[in-house]
Amino acid sequence: MEKEKRSVREKGIIRNIIKWIIILTAIVIVYFWKNDEINDAFREMRHFPVITSILCLLATSLHFVVEGRIIHDMTMYEERQMTWFEAFKCGLYCAFYKLISLGSLSGIAEVYYISKTGIDPGRSSGITIAQYAYQKLGVTILGVVGFITLYAGGISTVREYAKWGILGTLVALIIVTVLLLVSVSKKAVGILAFLVKKLIGSEGLIKNIKGVSADRKRDVIIGKLYTFNDAGLYFWKHKTLCLKVTFLKMLKMALWYSVSGITVFTALSLRGDVTIKDFLIPLTLMAVANMIGTVMVAPAGAGTLEFVVTLLFAPLYGNTAATVVILYRFYSMVVPFLFGAIVFATDNNKNKT
Repeated sequence: MEKEKRSVREKGIIRNIIKWIIILTAIVIVYFWKNDEINDAFREMRHFPVITSILCLLATSLHFVVEGRIIHDMTMYEERQMTWFEAFKCGLYCAFYKLISLGSLSGIAEVYYISKTGIDPGRSSGITIAQYAYQKLGVTILGVVGFITLYAGGISTVREYAKWGILGTLVALIIVTVLLLVSVSKKAVGILAFLVKKLIGSEGLIKNIKGVSADRKRDVIIGKLYTFNDAGLYFWKHKTLCLKVTFLKMLKMALWYSVSGITVFTALSLRGDVTIKDFLIPLTLMAVANMIGTVMVAPAGAGTLEFVVTLLFAPLYGNTAATVVILYRFYSMVVPFLFGAIVFATDNNKNKT
C-alpha cells in the first residue's frame, strides 16, 4: 500500500512538471508569435493611471473576501464553524496551490485547511466537493445570462460565434445538471457507480492502470461519488444556504470579471469618451469566455480562456484584448498566489514553533 501511495505521489509530481513544461513552452511560442500585440499591450498598460491597478487589486481582494464568506457559511452546521478570517486564509491558501499545481492540488489543499481547523476530514471533503458544484453552477448561470444578453444586444462577436457559444452553453449546462443530479439523487450516483464498475476494475473494460491497480482506482472514484452525494444531500436540506452560496459564487466571479471591464474602460477612456456600457460589455463577455473556457480541457484552464477571450474581444477592442488577458491572469492567478504564499509561509512558521 505504501509503495502504491508513493508511486501515485511521484506520478502526480511528474504530471505537474509536464504541465508546467507545456505551459511555459506555449507561453514562449505565443510571445514570439504574438510579439507585436503583447508589446502593444504593455505599452498601453504603461499609460494606465494608478487608480486602474487599485481597482483591479480591490476586485481580486473582494473576490477572496466573498470566498471567505462562502466557506464560513458552509461550515455553519459543523460542530465548530470556521471563522471568517480562517475561511478567508483558506481561499488564499488554495490559490497558492492552484498556481503551483495548475489546479490539481487546490481541492486537496482546501480539504486539508478546513480539516486542520477541527472539522472532520470527511466533512471537509464533502464541503470542498459541494463548493465545486456551486462554483460550476455560478459560472454557468453568469455565462448563460451573459450570452443571451449580449446576443440580444447585437454584440457582433457573440453573434459571429453564436454556434460555439451555444455549444459551450449546452456542455456547461450538461456538466452542471450531472453535478446537481449526483449531489441530490441516490439513484443517479448509483447509476454512475454501476457504470464505473463496468468500465474500471478486474471485471471491467479497463483492467490495468499503470502505477495503480484498476480496482483501487475504481474504489477511489466510487468513494468520491458517494462522498459528493452525501455532501450534496446534506446541504440540500438547507436550501436557503444553497441559494445563498450560489449567489455568492456568482458575485465572487463577477468581481474577477470586472477586471476586464476596468481594463477596457480605462483603455477606451484614454482614446475618448466612455459610457457605463464600456465597462459592462467586457465584464459580460468575460463571463461568457469563462463559461466556454472552463468546459475546454486544459490545466487550470490555461490557454483555453486566452483563446476564447481573443476571439470575443479582439474584433471589438483590438490589441486591448491582449491587455485584458494579461491583467485578468495577473489579478486572478498571480496576485492570489502571492497572497496565498504569505498564508502558506506564516502557517508553516506557526506549525514549526
